[in-house]
Amino acid sequence: MKKWLVFLYLFLALTVILFCMNLFRIEQNKKKKEQQEIEEKKEKNTIEYKADQTIRVKYTKTGEIVAMDINDYLRGVVPSEMSPTYNMEALKAQALVARTYTYRKLSAHAEGEDADMCDSYAHCQAFYPKEKLFEIWRRRGYDERTILDFWDRINTAVVSTQNEIITYNGECIKAFFHASSPQGTEDISQIWGGETLSYLVKVESLEDESYSNRTSTVEINCDEFLNKLKENNLCKGYNSSDIKNIKIGDYTITGRVKNVQIRDQKVSAEKLRTMIGLKSTNFTIEIKDSTVIFHVIGYGHGVGMSQVGANYYGSHGMDYRQIIEHYYTGVKIEKLN
Repeated sequence: MKKWLVFLYLFLALTVILFCMNLFRIEQNKKKKEQQEIEEKKEKNTIEYKADQTIRVKYTKTGEIVAMDINDYLRGVVPSEMSPTYNMEALKAQALVARTYTYRKLSAHAEGEDADMCDSYAHCQAFYPKEKLFEIWRRRGYDERTILDFWDRINTAVVSTQNEIITYNGECIKAFFHASSPQGTEDISQIWGGETLSYLVKVESLEDESYSNRTSTVEINCDEFLNKLKENNLCKGYNSSDIKNIKIGDYTITGRVKNVQIRDQKVSAEKLRTMIGLKSTNFTIEIKDSTVIFHVIGYGHGVGMSQVGANYYGSHGMDYRQIIEHYYTGVKIEKLN
């Protein structure tokens, strides 16, 4: 009986040992396969096709000007302006918009004699070089495999649309874009001096309701609000009780706020947006005690392509050309000579 138990214990021990060895071997093979995939992605990521056109990019913080291939520049712009997790067709649309914006800037010599573009989103387009993007993604907690996948997606978006630009009447369009317009985009004639462009008019923009900045709220004390207005040479001689009587003065033809009325002073909604940090000019106003509350829909100026909308349409079957033609009315997508 005792010998039988000894054999049983030995059998069980051997079974456990073999099971652990097999588990270890499976885990090692899995790690080996993952490492192989990472190496393959790294090798693939070294194949970054060039466009054979050099542009000069100015880094605004240092003033340094760096010459680079335009494809390398676009690979730095696209993920700086749009999440690399977005649908591939949306990323392609963003690449096309970025290239068009760049060539229009190049033709206008907007950065002077020394540089063609800068890295500021406020003046040109947001731009980070590859190394900086990888650093940012690592800080956000992404593993190496995911980061390489991100870069592969960006590279695909840029290369698959290579040399394509958006035109209207044979010229590069003003390829404006913004984050979100769930109630439709804005007509450019309603802001920025009233320029009329047939391809930048209101269009429907279906968007994912889970987008975090679809709606937002800004609350500001009447005294603080009045001080900000006065800092901008507005509402001089007014007091806090005047601020409580703020109301919407006029709407744009698309239904966004054009200006607000404070007593006999009109303040443009676009100026207000930047002054107090509203995410868009599509808002309503609520007064509660000594606080002005802005209930905001969407994110950005609202002109041109909505990035969240592009992601939605791409995820629902549109290709990048259809996305571009949806947001920019009557345009053509053409190859550069």
